[in-house]
Amino acid sequence: MKKASWILAIVFGLAFLGATLMNATLVSRARAALASAYLGASPPPGAKAKSARFHLVVVLPDTDDSFFSGLLEGIAQAAPAADAAVQVFRYPGAATTEADRYFEIAMRAKVDGLVMYAPRDLPGAASSTARAAEAARDGIVFIPVGTDAPAGVKGPFIGSGSLLQGLEGGKLIGKSLGARARVGVILSSTDMGSGEDDPLYRGVRVALSSYPGARVISVAKAQPGILSGEAVAESMLRSYPAVNAIVCSSARDTVGAAQVLVDRGAVGKVLIIGADRTPDIQRYLDKGVVAASVVRDSKRMGQEAVRAFSRIRQGGRAAWPVETGVLVIQMKEGQR
Repeated sequence: MKKASWILAIVFGLAFLGATLMNATLVSRARAALASAYLGASPPPGAKAKSARFHLVVVLPDTDDSFFSGLLEGIAQAAPAADAAVQVFRYPGAATTEADRYFEIAMRAKVDGLVMYAPRDLPGAASSTARAAEAARDGIVFIPVGTDAPAGVKGPFIGSGSLLQGLEGGKLIGKSLGARARVGVILSSTDMGSGEDDPLYRGVRVALSSYPGARVISVAKAQPGILSGEAVAESMLRSYPAVNAIVCSSARDTVGAAQVLVDRGAVGKVLIIGADRTPDIQRYLDKGVVAASVVRDSKRMGQEAVRAFSRIRQGGRAAWPVETGVLVIQMKEGQR
């Protein structure tokens, strides 16, 4: 019996030692990566990663959404002025445990700052409030970014609200279709909340309330994957044939919904209000497939995040929250 107990103790001890060594290795890699941590192919002229004053970690979902591409572009542009070397970690959109792991690595590596995507409804220790408190205890500047400020957050947040995006989309639909509007809404795959609580959905509903008779009749959440937008839009139009307008939450879903209209020969019959701006979306706008796109200024969001980090790290203050706003681009007159 004693022998068995000793064997179990040794096994558990080795397991604990292995986990500790693996974590130490990850932290060591995080520190070592500083030497080549500039976001982009090479440091800007006159600056080298190894001579940067600050180490700034960025943790974002690994999706093809242009929102995150713009965010990274803004961070990369603002980093040299902040004298910051930027190290980026990406995780699958739905894998919040991976985001937790990268957060812990940043804390243990004692980096100078952390810019992290913050979904609306993460609970407990994963909430932005809890993470900000932990980072503050370790002397690390924590800057959450996203589309909507998480519930109860009192500290820093930089974003472009989905509520505003929904309001703009709903206004465009109301002006075009009036009381006839029967709207489908495709929500983001990274949204952790329920459909009825989603700010994009609420924004569309509020805007449509100015047009008695207009209403949302279908709400669906996109799934991770490049073809998700097509699959959701196809299912929506098949299940709800009365839908004559679709509001999309991301560039990927906009392109997918537009392709479905082309395939079904429904261009001109269903109004698409897209999100953000990519070459594909611009092409669909030029051809009249997409009526308009509500562009969130994620590039500015990234720039503001780095500027906020720099001000706070050097003893200054930053105003919270920062709303970076939206821009509406529309197809040319006479295309619809």
